[in-house]
Amino acid sequence: MEPSGRNVLGIVIAAAVLLTTAQVLGLIPGVVGAGTELVATRLAGELPVTDPTSASWVGAAPLEVPLSGQTSVTPSNPVPSVDALEVRALVNATHFALRIAWDDETKDNRTTEVGEFRDAVAFQVAPPSQLPNLCMGAAGARMHIMQWKADWQADIEEGFWDLQDAFPNFWVDYYPYAIGEPPYTVPDAFPENASVYLVGYEVGNPFSQPLKVSPVEDAVADGFYTIATQPNQSALGRGVWDAGRWSVVISRLRDTGDPMDTPIAHGDIVAFAVWDGASGDVGARKSVSTWLTLSLGSGFEAQDPVLRLAAMTAVALVAAVALVLVWRRMKKPRGGSGGT
Repeated sequence: MEPSGRNVLGIVIAAAVLLTTAQVLGLIPGVVGAGTELVATRLAGELPVTDPTSASWVGAAPLEVPLSGQTSVTPSNPVPSVDALEVRALVNATHFALRIAWDDETKDNRTTEVGEFRDAVAFQVAPPSQLPNLCMGAAGARMHIMQWKADWQADIEEGFWDLQDAFPNFWVDYYPYAIGEPPYTVPDAFPENASVYLVGYEVGNPFSQPLKVSPVEDAVADGFYTIATQPNQSALGRGVWDAGRWSVVISRLRDTGDPMDTPIAHGDIVAFAVWDGASGDVGARKSVSTWLTLSLGSGFEAQDPVLRLAAMTAVALVAAVALVLVWRRMKKPRGGSGGT
């Protein structure tokens, strides 16, 4: 017996109920109206917030993010130095982490000498809204930007690299209160009053700070040329370069409590940018993605395996009830006169 129009409608309704229930519980990602969806995988335990080699990343679905050159402002980059990124996302009750990987034949982690440029990657996030300008937003459409820098990580892991390391005989000035004799080391030779003569260091310029806590800079922007370092730095991360490929983690609390930070939430819009030091990328000369939509699931925090089992059971029950109702309707005989 071929299904009637009413039966077909029942099947469609049952499927819609099942799909909607699973999406509400966060068991499958929702459908994005436009653009590409970055789906975060939920973990019950701690996230690898500074470990791009953790086995936890294997279970996160990879998303290939194509890149194009930045041509909106100068210095432009018509041809992208990096063609694509592989992005994986993890989330738990409190934290969010990304692993961003791309091919790069050279490891560029110093910026002391003329012509040296760093490798770097940035993650940009904003609340769900009409898509603002991709390059740092606009007035009233603030962007929260977290940028990992290879040279900052080298400073943390190998010690602060400054002019005295690249040019050990460059010292010609007299520095009052400095300890010892040239070549001085920063900050060891510049305690208290001596640091006044290192202006960038003294005023807190993040690029002049010899002692760094994280290789990721927390910044905000309200349009072209407005990017500024945040007073509170809450992002973590770490990169590993191996066999011509960078793998970088950028992570932070989902809600830091800082009004300058965008809470990491379902439906946020995100974008990426990458700099290849060997190609001379610096500032606006970079490779950029389009806007993506972030999916964390909707209305379901599946950190507890018991809750997840309960949710899956609920989905199964909803599906079973819907299918039984459709089956009974299909088996019910049609009414008629009973004669021929």
